[in-house]
Amino acid sequence: MEADYKDGSRDWGSVSFDDGSRCSYRIVRSDRRTMALQVKKNGEVLVRLPRRLPARAGHELVQKNKVWLSVQVKKIRESFEGREDFHWKEGAFLLLFGKQRILRVEPDFGRKGFLVRDTAEELIITGPADKNGGKGTEEMIKEVMERWYRQAARQYLEEKTARWAAKMNVSYGRIAIRGQVTRWGSCSGKGNLNFNWKLVLLPEELADYVVVHELSHRFHMDHSRAFWERVEKELPDYRLRRRKLKGWENEIYQKY
Repeated sequence: MEADYKDGSRDWGSVSFDDGSRCSYRIVRSDRRTMALQVKKNGEVLVRLPRRLPARAGHELVQKNKVWLSVQVKKIRESFEGREDFHWKEGAFLLLFGKQRILRVEPDFGRKGFLVRDTAEELIITGPADKNGGKGTEEMIKEVMERWYRQAARQYLEEKTARWAAKMNVSYGRIAIRGQVTRWGSCSGKGNLNFNWKLVLLPEELADYVVVHELSHRFHMDHSRAFWERVEKELPDYRLRRRKLKGWENEIYQKY
C-alpha cells in the first residue's frame, strides 16, 4: 500500500498523486456508521471512521479514492494561490448577489468616514483612502467593505427569511449575521437563526436554499429523511442548489 505513517501512529498518513505531489491526512474516529473522506477548506484532509474499524480501513479508503482526492486537494491549493493574488484595491473584482462588480476607490481626505455606493457594474468607495494603495490602505478598504456587506446582508436576509417563513407557516426567533469560516447558517433549538454575511455574495437562489434549509430545522432538528423531504417540499431542486453552493465555497471562503 502506498502510504506513509507519521509520528509512529497509523492514525496519520500521506499519499502521493500521479503528478508527483503529496498530501497528508489524519484519521478521526467517532460514533458514525460509515467511512468518509473530507477535504476541509484550509486544505486539511480527514478520514472519518467508525470506532469499530481499524486504521487500515481508512488508509485503504484513501487509496481507493486517490483520484478524487487529488482533484479536491488541487482545487484547494489553487484557491490559496488565487487568494495571494487578490488585493482589496482599485480595479479588484468583488461579488454581490453572484455578479462581479469592479471596486473603485475615490479618494476624499476631507471625509472622516467612508461611503460605499453600488451600481450595476461597480462598488465605489469614497473616503480618506489612497487610490494607489499604501500602508494599511488595503486592510482599511477590506474592513469598510465587509462592514457594508454585513449591513446589506442583514436587510437582505431578514426580508428573505420573513417571506419564506410565511410561506412555510413557521416561526423563528432572532436573526444574527455572523462571519463563520465554514458555515452558511445554523438554527438553534430555540429557533434563533445565524446567517453568514457572505450569503450576500452568492446568487439569490443559493441564499434561498440556505434560508429554507435553516427554517426546515424548525420542523426537524437533524438531517433525517423527514428533514430533507421538508426542504424538497419548498425547493424541489434543492440538490442542484446544494451542489452549486459547494462550487462557490472555495472562492468565497479563500478571498473574503
